[in-house]
Amino acid sequence: MTEKDQERVPPTRSVGLLTGILYGIGCGIGGSIFILLGTAINKAGSGVLISLILGGILIFVTALNYSELSTSLPISGGAYNFSKEALGGFLAFIIGFFLWIANIATFSFSAQAFAIVIQEFFNLPFNTPFILLIAIASILFIAIVVFRTQKLALRALIFLTIIQLVIFAIFIFTGLFIAPNSNLPSYNPSFLKSEMNFFNIIFVFASTFIFFTSITSNLAFLNADYKNPSKNIPKVNIYAILITLIIYLLTTFAVLINLGNHESELGKSSILLALLLDDILKFPGYLLMGFAAIISTLIAMNAALGSAIAIFHALARDHYVSQKFLKVNKKTNVPTFILILTTFITISITILALMFANIGFTANITIFIYFIGIAFVNYAAVNLRHKRKELDRPFKAPFFPYLPIIVMSFCIILALFLDLNAIILGLIIFFIGITYYLLTIADRHSIVLTLAGLKFFVILILGVLIWIINNLSVLNSPINGFDVAFQYILMRILIFICVFTIGTMILDIFPLREIAYYFVRKINKKEVAIDIGIGQIIELKKSKVKLIYSINLIIGIIQIISSIFVFIIASLFITDIISIDNVTIGSTPIPPITAEYIFTSILVLFGIILLFSGPLWLYFNRELKTLGI
Repeated sequence: MTEKDQERVPPTRSVGLLTGILYGIGCGIGGSIFILLGTAINKAGSGVLISLILGGILIFVTALNYSELSTSLPISGGAYNFSKEALGGFLAFIIGFFLWIANIATFSFSAQAFAIVIQEFFNLPFNTPFILLIAIASILFIAIVVFRTQKLALRALIFLTIIQLVIFAIFIFTGLFIAPNSNLPSYNPSFLKSEMNFFNIIFVFASTFIFFTSITSNLAFLNADYKNPSKNIPKVNIYAILITLIIYLLTTFAVLINLGNHESELGKSSILLALLLDDILKFPGYLLMGFAAIISTLIAMNAALGSAIAIFHALARDHYVSQKFLKVNKKTNVPTFILILTTFITISITILALMFANIGFTANITIFIYFIGIAFVNYAAVNLRHKRKELDRPFKAPFFPYLPIIVMSFCIILALFLDLNAIILGLIIFFIGITYYLLTIADRHSIVLTLAGLKFFVILILGVLIWIINNLSVLNSPINGFDVAFQYILMRILIFICVFTIGTMILDIFPLREIAYYFVRKINKKEVAIDIGIGQIIELKKSKVKLIYSINLIIGIIQIISSIFVFIIASLFITDIISIDNVTIGSTPIPPITAEYIFTSILVLFGIILLFSGPLWLYFNRELKTLGI
């Protein structure tokens, strides 16, 4: 570690090995196992055990890379710091932004889980406004009461984790050793021999990775507080993951052999574990496991909020966001503005999720963001090893650089197994981050060139896809004749938009104003107001300025209208008003769902670029009208 890094390390470290391990376990065992385990078993059967093992292996390998980075840079900001030191600039901001959103999504997911558990545990009627009210109340409770100070939050989490471990130990012990005698109607070990499907196992592997995501990211949040970080950080990461994985496997094993009459509850009940323990220990078991579900969600909310605040504080420290966010309340030692902003966005996401989607969708978007974030962090590990060779590395990840490259590849591949809508929303969030960076941090020239580059690559891909759909695929629609209208009218309009966008891409690089200046210098030299050697100041006539302004205005408006049209085309595929029935390239058939997913994703990406580019043209065009240059 360099002197510059050492200066940024706080002088006091208060978190020991045991506290760190308990913190990691508490972050890992959140509400996800209660909400998603039944759905996972319903999908993969006993293969869910393999899915969990694969998830444990992936997070374990990730933890090795995190440990190297954490021991090299034991400073506040968590995983974001690794990206800042290794990549810097735009990529560092995007990774920090993604990790901040990931923790907010985890916070929202846990709040929704808390509300659903309360509703089912007390057998209350399912009512969306009521569930929403409970979720918002839990978010405010964590934000205002439990998170009153950082130390109180950590102490509360450790205390609740210990209680949680005791309850899970009781569940595992009774499920494995007492159930064979006291739960004969439901005890059925033969379920372990149920049929397995490879693709279902991989799908569940991807969709249940949220069981593990919070461990490494939240442990990195404590990097600046560990005693003897060079030794304790790797131990904390490894022990926390192994213990959490063992708890998950034993709990799932106990569930599988005690399902009995509860197979119909798979994927429907968020208190499946409580119902199973009720069969074994009767009502006290039901109360015990229900209480475990409640404290698990509270722990996950606590940890997610802490990590989100730490990441955003680090972004403010590095001038990616306003310095006003660095202001800390002297009494509570909490960045008040960051707490308010994070809480507000969490409540907003929770409202949207419960009103227009469900908790499964929130889980998918959380996992997608984490997969992308972990992929970037592993890339940062490779880059930092080459970029900062002088950095002291008390712990080195084995099999470098193959291990981080493999993890990075797996994360990107697994992200594609998630819900399509979650992936699209993840891409939208990604472009929100890009938009913020371009508008507030990047210079105008970088913005324009970035847009031109994005347009070029998207149009190149979209052009190929349009040709494939027109020539190598069969379209279908439940509306009579709409498939023909789509192919001969809507697709041709889309082709026109692509051609038009190529023109805007050229004008991004060579603006109309610069073209006018060029011809003035070559043809009409009378409009050169000042000539200083090779430097010239040109004053265009008002008529020419007005013409250029009008053309730019029309181009900007057309781009906005085009973005709306592109989103409408994408929505036709999402709502199955139009669908691809068959795609064959050469002699290779392409699954229709894959073709639709790729085409829809590119359309959404294209629409976002146009939606951003149009207003930007209008914004920059104001200069021409105001200054007349």
